[in-house]
Amino acid sequence: MTRTRNRMATLLAATAVAVGASFGSGAGSASAAPRLTTTTSTYQNGDSVVIYLYADGDYAGYVNWNADPTGDAPGDALRAHDGGADGWGVKGTVMDAWTYRVASTQGHSSPYTTPWQTGDLTEGTRLLLDACLVKGTEKVCTGYDTYVYA
Repeated sequence: MTRTRNRMATLLAATAVAVGASFGSGAGSASAAPRLTTTTSTYQNGDSVVIYLYADGDYAGYVNWNADPTGDAPGDALRAHDGGADGWGVKGTVMDAWTYRVASTQGHSSPYTTPWQTGDLTEGTRLLLDACLVKGTEKVCTGYDTYVYA
């Protein structure tokens, strides 16, 4: 009986050490999320915007909200562009209580521009715009700090 208890204790201790070692070593080195900075350019009397994204100071892409049709661009439309081959995609989200529209380059090789994400909205509707860098489940975002209009 004592011999069985000693074997169980040894087995449990060895398992605990193995589990601890696997947590300590990890599966590889994780890279930290980049520091996101932006510049913003508005047009159509401030109703439309392009948010240019920079990862650690390097150009990463943009998120574009287009309120009214212009040239080949439709109105009430959102798109994203990934211009940096850094492993991070670009995601734009525009929303209010009734609208939730997303454009994301995640899963596509850079450079890549999404198709316009469209749908008619009531003229003058105020929306919040978020622009993010995304990788897997990680994201670094502006935090819905920009208002745009339909």
